Amino acid sequence: MKKFKAAIIVFPNVEELDFVGVWETLGTLEHFSEEYFEKHLVTIISDKIIKCAHGLTILADMKLTDLTDYDVIIVPGGPGVREAMKNEMLLTKIKCAYEAGKLISSVCTGAFILAKAGLLRGKRATTYHKQLKNLAQFNVKVLKQRVVAEENIITGAGVTASIDVGLKIIETILGKEKAKKVAEWIEYPFYHK
Repeated sequence: MKKFKAAIIVFPNVEELDFVGVWETLGTLEHFSEEYFEKHLVTIISDKIIKCAHGLTILADMKLTDLTDYDVIIVPGGPGVREAMKNEMLLTKIKCAYEAGKLISSVCTGAFILAKAGLLRGKRATTYHKQLKNLAQFNVKVLKQRVVAEENIITGAGVTASIDVGLKIIETILGKEKAKKVAEWIEYPFYHK
């Protein structure tokens, strides 16, 4: 069995569906594939208990360490992004993972964390539709699309694009057929690649 490691960064006021959609999508592979993702919720604060944007409380698996140990890093959005963008350790760890050739992804306003880390400069990317102009201020070629993939970065639009980002991660690493099977399994009719 081939195992890939995925780190999903969580922080106070993270948008629930931004990370749960990717989590569910990556986890679905376990039902029918020899290849799967070992997923960890990684917190950027000292407390492993996180209160999300709409009140859901989660327990992170671990505190932020070396993200280069992972194959994929997922950065969700939500109201907590503004504070997370100030975390220099987080920005440095994401940048190091990117420079090590890891697949970096964001959902919704998580793109602002990638932009603040300098990863989106001059690249095509997307985010929540009401924040497209603000993302452009980071010298980003902003596209109003559900998912944008460039080099080893995948960005997703608003909250529900979390599922699309998960499918794009699977497609990028394991191919379109695996992504199609996952979409069928979770009864997600919008994946047509």
